[in-house]
Amino acid sequence: MTDESNGVPAPDSDDYDTESRWIAWKESASRRFSRSTVTEEEPAEPFESPRAFGKWSVEAARGLLDVQFHRPATRTLLPLAYMLGLAFAVALPIALIVLMWQVSAVLGVLAALVAVPLGLTIAAVVRLLLEFLVNASRLATRVEHISELADDLFQALSDVAEPVNQLSEDVRAVQFWRFRKGGSRK
Repeated sequence: MTDESNGVPAPDSDDYDTESRWIAWKESASRRFSRSTVTEEEPAEPFESPRAFGKWSVEAARGLLDVQFHRPATRTLLPLAYMLGLAFAVALPIALIVLMWQVSAVLGVLAALVAVPLGLTIAAVVRLLLEFLVNASRLATRVEHISELADDLFQALSDVAEPVNQLSEDVRAVQFWRFRKGGSRK
């Protein structure tokens, strides 16, 4: 089949198919990238209003009752975990002071001196652990996104590899020079 204008053979339909696959891959990748930035989980704000607290409570209950872990609840349960951690950071030193005061007054005074740094240390550890958990969650979603992009890229490259291999075989089959049977030219 030739093009009427200059006698050049018309490209096969496979050429258009490969190009359309590439365009489709680019479009799906751009959609997925824009969707991942938009759908990133919003931080829970349970203390903005009573309605927000009610909504957060329902989401937290759903997250706690999801025993098969079908959906992530990290960002939803974060305020609850932080409040419980801070309560523990306050309650443990108080309990330690009361317990030591019952044993002796000297131990009670020593426990009171140790209680403030102990409470601050526990609160700091809770905060750092929760921040680590949030960052690990964000990293996991980005790694999943990168993995999906890599799968799409591999598929697109696989679609291109077959025509390139065929072209390479066709080029090897073309003989660019001829060997003479006779002697060399002088």
